[in-house]
Amino acid sequence: MADQPKALIFDCDGTLLLTADIHFIAISRALAAQEVMIAREWYLRQSGLGRLELASRIVQETGAALDVARFCRESIAETVALAHLACPNPPVATIARDSAPGLPKALATNSERQIVTAFLRATGLDTCFDVVVTRDDVSKPKPDPAVFLLAAEQLGIHPHHCLVFEDSPEGIAAAGSAGMSYVDVRKTESLLDFC
Repeated sequence: MADQPKALIFDCDGTLLLTADIHFIAISRALAAQEVMIAREWYLRQSGLGRLELASRIVQETGAALDVARFCRESIAETVALAHLACPNPPVATIARDSAPGLPKALATNSERQIVTAFLRATGLDTCFDVVVTRDDVSKPKPDPAVFLLAAEQLGIHPHHCLVFEDSPEGIAAAGSAGMSYVDVRKTESLLDFC
C-alpha cells in the first residue's frame, strides 16, 4: 500500500487475541461428547478455518459419524464459557486501541458473533471497533474475501484503502482476494511500523 491506510481491519483469533488454547479445549470437549478425539498439533495446523470447515476436516481425518450441528452448537457454547481466559495479543491489541483517532477500525473473523462478543467483552476490547463482521454475517468464511469486503463496505472505505492484520494463510488469501494490503502478525518485524 503506497498511501497510508484509510481503515484498519483486524482478524480476531490468533491476531487480535491469543485464543488457540481456548478453542482447542472447547472443540475437544464438544468432540469428546461424541467420542471423537483430535491431537492439539493437528488442530493448530487447521488455524483459520471456519467451524463447519473444521468439522468437515475432522470427519475426513477420523472417519467419525459426527453430528455436525451438535458439534457446532456445543463447541460454541464451550468457547463462550471459557471466554474469560481470552488474552489480547499485546502488539496488535495496542494498535487496535491506540491507532490514530478517527481512523476507522473493523474486526472481521471466521468466528461466530456469540464468541467474538464474549471475547471482546472479556478483554475490554469491545469499544475499539466501529464495525464487527463475523462468520454469521457472510455465506462463506475466509479464504473467501466476504468478511473483509463487508467490513470495508460497512466502514464506507474502498477495499484498496484498507489494511488487514492477519495470522493465517486463509486470512491472508482473503485479504489479497479483497484487494487489500495486509500485515502478517506472525512476522514481528511487520508490526514494527505500527508499534
